[in-house]
Formats: sequence, C-alpha cells, structure tokens
Amino acid sequence: MNKNIIQILAIVCVLFWTSNASAQQSDSILLDLNTALEIALNENPTVKVADVEIQKKEYARKSAYGALLPQVDMIGQYQRAIKRQTVYFDEGFGMGGTIDPTKYTPEELFIMQTVGKMFTPDPSTANKGVQMGRLNVWTAGVNVSLPLVVPSLWKNIQMSEVDIRLAMEEARSSKIDLVNKVTKAYYSLLLANDSYRVFEETYATDSVNLTNILNKLKQGVVPEYDAITADVRLKSIIPNILQAENMRKIAELQLKMLMGVDSDLPISVAGSLEDFEGSMFDTVAPVDTSLLFNTELKQFDLQSDKAQKAYELQKLQFAPTLTSSFNYMYMSQNNDFKFNAYRWDPYSTLGLTLSIPLFNGGQRYNNMKQSELQLSQLQYQRLDLERNLKLAVKNNIDLIQKNIEQVVATQSAVRQAKKGYLITQKRYETGLGTIVDVNAAALAVTNAELQYRNAIYDYLAAKTDLEKVLGYKIDPISLEK
Repeated sequence: MNKNIIQILAIVCVLFWTSNASAQQSDSILLDLNTALEIALNENPTVKVADVEIQKKEYARKSAYGALLPQVDMIGQYQRAIKRQTVYFDEGFGMGGTIDPTKYTPEELFIMQTVGKMFTPDPSTANKGVQMGRLNVWTAGVNVSLPLVVPSLWKNIQMSEVDIRLAMEEARSSKIDLVNKVTKAYYSLLLANDSYRVFEETYATDSVNLTNILNKLKQGVVPEYDAITADVRLKSIIPNILQAENMRKIAELQLKMLMGVDSDLPISVAGSLEDFEGSMFDTVAPVDTSLLFNTELKQFDLQSDKAQKAYELQKLQFAPTLTSSFNYMYMSQNNDFKFNAYRWDPYSTLGLTLSIPLFNGGQRYNNMKQSELQLSQLQYQRLDLERNLKLAVKNNIDLIQKNIEQVVATQSAVRQAKKGYLITQKRYETGLGTIVDVNAAALAVTNAELQYRNAIYDYLAAKTDLEKVLGYKIDPISLEK
C-alpha cells in the first residue's frame, strides 16, 4: 500500500512539473532557425565589434590620404638669450682693418666713406667683436608644408585600402562563425527537446503499464515481482528526465548567449529533428565544393597582399623625396617685457627640400630582405592551409554520407524496436513472456529513439561545418558573401 502511495505521488509530481514546463513554453517566444540567425546577426556583440573595426579602418584610410594634403601649423616661440652671439668684422665698419678700393664701385665707396668712415683702420678695435641681438626674441606665424614626391605615402594608402578589405572579410568571417555556432546550438536545443520528449513518453507508457500490472496484482494474475520490477523501471526513468531537462536548459542558455539576448527571455524552438529528415536526401553535398568563398583563404590572401605592399614600401625607402615649405613669421627682439612697445617685423620664406637616402647602416636593405623572406613563408603557408581545407571538405562530405546511412539504419531500428515491444507486451499479457522481456523491449525502443535523433543531429552538425568551410550557406539564409 505504501509503495502505491509513493508511486502515485511521484507520478503526480512529474505530471505537475511537466505541465508547468509546458505552460512556460506556451508563454515563450517561438523561434525557427532563420529567426534565430537574424537576431544573432543583429544583436551578437562579436558581430558589432567587427562592424566597428571596419569603421576604424575607414578612418585610418582617411588619415593616410590626409598625409598628402598640406599641413598647416601655427607657431609661437620665445627665446631668452643667456649670452648673446659675438660677431667679428675683418674689414672696416669702424672695427679696424682695411678696405680694398678696387673691389667696390664708386657709389659703394662713397657710402662707406660717408656713413661708416671706414677707410681708416682702428688697430685698437680690430680684434674685438660686437655682441648682436637682444635678450628676448619672440616669433609667431604660420608654417605650411606639402609633400610633392613621397612614394611611401602612396604605398601607405594602398595598405590602408587592404586593411579595410581585410576588416570586412574578418567581419564576414565572424558572421560565418556565428551562423555555424547558432545553427548547431539550435540543433542542440532540438536534440535536447526530442530527448526530453522520448523520456517523457516512455515515462507515460511505463506509468500505464505499472497501473495495469498493479491491477492484475490485486486480481492475483501476476506475481508481486512483476509489480516491483515495473515500479523500479518507472523510477529509473526520472533521473533521465531530469538530466534531459537540465541539458535542455543548458542548450537554451547557449543559444540565447549566441543570439545576444537576455538569459531571462523565455524562448522555445519550433519543430523537432525529425522535420529535417526529408530534406537530408535532397543534397548530400553542394555542387560547388571549391574554396572560392572560404573566409580563411580570403583573409590569408589579403594578409599576403598586405605583406607584398609592405615589401614594396621597404623598397621605396631607397627613393628620394621632395617636399615644399612656406613660412610667414613675425619677429620681435627686445630687452624688456613691455609688450605694448614691441615692434614686430614680418618675414617669409618659400623652399623645397630634396632628400636622397644614401646610407643608414644597412637598415633599409635588411628590412627589405626580411619582407622578402616573409613573402616566401606566406606562399608555403597558403599551400598548407589550402590542403587542410580541402581535407576538411572531404571529411565533412564523408561524415555527412555516413550520418545519412546511420539515420536510415536507426530509423529502421526504431520501427523494429517498437514492433518487438508490441510483440513482447502481447506475449506478457498472454503469459508467454516475462516482465523482464517487456522492460528490455521498452529500453530498446528508448535507445533506438535516442540514437535516431542523435544521428539526425550528427548529420545536421556535419552539414553546418561543411557550410562553414565552404564559406556560404546551402540553405537560403541571408548572409553576405
């Protein structure tokens, strides 16, 4: 009697728990695979980070173009003379020495005689100098510089263009990786739901069997051992149900995390893994198995292109450069700080600067050789990467074919197990079989159901991995190539 009460309480608890879970699912958001992918591509932080990286590279490209434009700087400078410069004169100007009349025109000689009276040397001051300038020197103005011929600047612009394309490909790669993870997480949640339903249906069926056996036990038709065995069989299913429920929660949280939504948001997925069984025989493998859209190869090629331009940039370090400059300045020299009495004198210059690299210790040559060797390394690395990707494509196609065969085999095993269970049950009801045979047949049905759904999941996971390697979705899902 106590066993019957415990059994009834256990059934009531499980039914209440199941009904409560069903009620929560009825209030949740129903998702299909396309909707889950759309939300993930819009809300996942990884995708947003990749999009921001593209914007950063755009600004870097504009900065590279800005190096070709004139650079305008406003300059202000103050200098305080600690000791002023001394200047010496070799001829005349009141400082000693002589002037050769044959070197000057009559007008120049007249000016020298009239202004400086310099024909008469002054031996006492011939070796003395004059301190020039004032203590305070103030300078303010505008400096404009413009590169005219600087080959390295154009190569930097080309490298920035490659950086943008590389950032876009990395963003595409993050989307492909996200689609792969979300799709597999979606399938994992379907598998967890299907496993939970299998154990739930098994529990319901065994509960009915236990009730029938208990009724027969009261009538004295079956021995007590059969009731005990059926009771143990029923209670042994409860841990499996709890484990399946826990796996379902974990799969749901994983899907929410990849989608970029709050973990408290109630969601549920539509359908089951059996819904994909009919489509798996339509296309075993895509028609185009080339690596044309593979994101790893695309990124590698862009990295190689960037390395090639870096090598060309090193070679351009040997080229001469030509820059122009223009200055318009105001200067004031004073011995005090009476700013209102300062006199500002303007001056301006326009110039060209030609720089021809000659020798810098072999740095340019060694840097160029390093870049050259890096290009050789990239060629071997690309060959190895392409071989590994082709092997991955072949392995995934073989895995898909194997999983299809496994689905067919487990599907047949499910039909046979159910048929065997019905036969065993009839034999038990007619007294030709035992409760052990019934439990074994029921366990075989449960295992076959689980293996069947795991086989479908393995097929879908392998197909998703193949799509990731190929770089596009076989199914019509929106994804920029």
